[in-house]
Amino acid sequence: MKKKVGIALSVVGIVLAAFGIVWITVLWPGLARIPANLDQETLQQGTVTLYDAEHDAYVTLDVINSRHYVAREATKDILYLDETITFTNTATDQEIPSLRGNYSFAVDRVTRVNVDDLGDGIDGGHYSFPFNVDKDKVYPFWNEGNPANLDCAYVDETDFEGLHVYIFEMSTPDEGLIIPAGSDTPQMRIDQTIKQYVEPVSGVTVYFESTTKRSGEIPVYPITDPVTYKTVTFYEDDLKFTDETIADLVSQAKSAKSQIVFAKNVLPWLCIGGGIVLFAVGIFLARSKARALERPDSKGNSSP
Repeated sequence: MKKKVGIALSVVGIVLAAFGIVWITVLWPGLARIPANLDQETLQQGTVTLYDAEHDAYVTLDVINSRHYVAREATKDILYLDETITFTNTATDQEIPSLRGNYSFAVDRVTRVNVDDLGDGIDGGHYSFPFNVDKDKVYPFWNEGNPANLDCAYVDETDFEGLHVYIFEMSTPDEGLIIPAGSDTPQMRIDQTIKQYVEPVSGVTVYFESTTKRSGEIPVYPITDPVTYKTVTFYEDDLKFTDETIADLVSQAKSAKSQIVFAKNVLPWLCIGGGIVLFAVGIFLARSKARALERPDSKGNSSP
């Protein structure tokens, strides 16, 4: 009986350990992908200042900025996303039409990096942080409207809303980013700084604040000869996540962190470790029974 139990335990141990290995190498990578049905909105609050060319003046508005991401299509490796950006004037509760933006891009479902030559995102730029953020790694990010990716680097860490988070920052170079003049638009300079608090296991950004400034030169009216120009700021904002968005993302990060730790570390190694123990116990039982069968009795005969 011991021999049968030992063999059964050894088989179960082998199966359990194999399952743990398959989970780590095959099943887990699939679970780490961005959901194919992603539909997520984040809200930022703050101010936007716009240049009123008609009156040669600046108008500052209190706004709520929405960034809504919806999955349009998905393959095993690529997620195709549509992003809608809107700004609502909080004084009137009306959208500001001139600030609406629509983008389509494709990201690697595991690394969260824009896929080469697909969509509006610049190759190599991240859509978001991946799982298991490395504070020693620099993450290039693509931000809507920028002509180049910005390097997002670790600067510090802290505790925030019950989570230990990494603080990452990115900013344009001292000379800004330049968008060349178009047929009916002047050359524009972009200056931008962004700070993010990231829960490192889940990669969820739980806090976000940014400032963006777009400026350029326009001719002074009435036109003179030679033409003279002046520098104006066409657009400037100062935004950060709303309290509601922070609460939602903190909840997501806490839930995802627990699930990832269990799914990536606890479950597979529990299976592998448990499988090894069961295999060892099974071998011990089977061999102890075999030794008992071979042990001679008092007359020198082996047990039947």
